[in-house]
Amino acid sequence: PDFEVKEVCGRYTIDSVASCAFGIDAESFSNPDAEFARMGFELFNADSAIAWLRAMLALFAPRLASLLKLAFIPKHIDCWFRSLIENVTNLRKDGKVQRRDLFQAIYDTLSQNGTVPVKSNELIGHSVTFLTEGFETSGTLMSYVLFELATNREVQDRVLEELDSALEDGQLTDEAVQKLVYLERAMYETLRLHAATLTLTKVCTKEYELPAQYPTDRKRVRIQPGTAVIIPVYGIHYDPEIFPDPHRFEPDRFLEENKKTRHRYAFLGFGEGPRICLGMKFGMLQSKIGIATLLSKYRVELSPKQQLPLEVSKSTWLLAPKGGIWVRFVERKKQSL
Repeated sequence: PDFEVKEVCGRYTIDSVASCAFGIDAESFSNPDAEFARMGFELFNADSAIAWLRAMLALFAPRLASLLKLAFIPKHIDCWFRSLIENVTNLRKDGKVQRRDLFQAIYDTLSQNGTVPVKSNELIGHSVTFLTEGFETSGTLMSYVLFELATNREVQDRVLEELDSALEDGQLTDEAVQKLVYLERAMYETLRLHAATLTLTKVCTKEYELPAQYPTDRKRVRIQPGTAVIIPVYGIHYDPEIFPDPHRFEPDRFLEENKKTRHRYAFLGFGEGPRICLGMKFGMLQSKIGIATLLSKYRVELSPKQQLPLEVSKSTWLLAPKGGIWVRFVERKKQSL
């Protein structure tokens, strides 16, 4: 059968985030109408003009969004999420639930290990950030990785060979996951080709003079502190002077010796600097485990339903494929798990 993997991977990542971050069983596979998954999918789908406008203004013109009273999160989702966080917090305070998960780490940090009160908005803000990076971004990354492997058979062959070699007695152990370096390079290359956002917005912290763009430039541009600067992620990722033949899928661009030939900020799949993606390591790890588990049992091929070339959906505020990604999983002769 054919599968739309964006939804499948999204359910996997929502279950993972719900458990690892909040200590909750989201039941997204066993219960199609599970509340956590339903709210999570709804949060990231801008399926109306108002929802899209709300997301764009919150991201690129937060002051205007505030004046118009357009919240980034729809009111009913905000109320549900606040109730969820309040319940989880109370259970931790009462000692009824004790878990060493991400929520506990965030709570302990904000409360300075219980010595100061925590503002609910801070806790919710950090939780939404992790939900974004652990659920939506990771699910989309996994989908695009499977698409690229399905369309680049020689890369998939190398990934499968590495995976079979790394598995220990058919088990995907921590040590085995660490050995999947080629798969990791394929994931980074996927993020280069299919970054989650077109741009990044940063705020200048000290005066900076831009270098001359052309030899004839005489007037230099100075950026003042407090100025919002929009960084063209896709423009950088597809610059042939930085990444030769930029439309080609080539995981070995991320070999250490090749990375050293580029500027450290040439790759912005997770952002960079002090505001780098908080869930980067978690997102990469859960995506890697999910992909490796699938590929230990199946090869992946494109479904005839898949529309080519890929187009970007206009109903999500993070970049995602229009119409999803359709694939077929072909059982491998050698089962690994």
